[in-house]
This record gives sequence, structure tokens and C-alpha cells, in this order.
Amino acid sequence: MDTKWLEDFVSLAETRSFSRSAQLRHVTQSAFSRRIQSLEAWAGADLINRSSYPTTLTPAGEALHAKALELLQSLQSIKSEMKDDHDKQSDNHTA
Repeated sequence: MDTKWLEDFVSLAETRSFSRSAQLRHVTQSAFSRRIQSLEAWAGADLINRSSYPTTLTPAGEALHAKALELLQSLQSIKSEMKDDHDKQSDNHTA
């Protein structure tokens, strides 16, 4: 699974529009849809109600949305901590 799939999914959950989310994520709508389908295949569940407009999440989609937000925030925190540690080490080596 690619973290881009989760980022795409969170965008879709927030915009409730495949076309708007694809535009925000800088991909074609067909590529965006394939990534959402890949995430659904990975999860083994339908995450999106495609029959409604605007798009809504299924119960599985709601559960994944909450977890995806937590996971993406954790990953961002880890990345920031690693960068801070690297910057501190670089400063120590130049001092």
C-alpha cells in the first residue's frame, strides 16, 4: 500500500468529489479513481458510495478515514522529528 492512496482517500473524504480531489492531488481523474480502487482492493471493502452525489463514505470508509488521518499525522510527525535530528547532527558537525 502506498501512502498516496491514503492521502487521496482523505482528500476524497473531505471534498466528496472525485474530480475535485484529482485536481487537488495533481492527477487525472482516471488515475485518481484507480488509486481509490487499489485502496479498496487492499482494504477488502468498498470505502466509497459511488451511487450518491456528492460522494459519501461507507461505514468501512468512515472507519478507515479516522485511522488514515491518525496514520498520516504520525508519519508527518516522524518525518519532522527525523529532519530535526538530522539538522541538529549537521549543526554539531559544523560547530
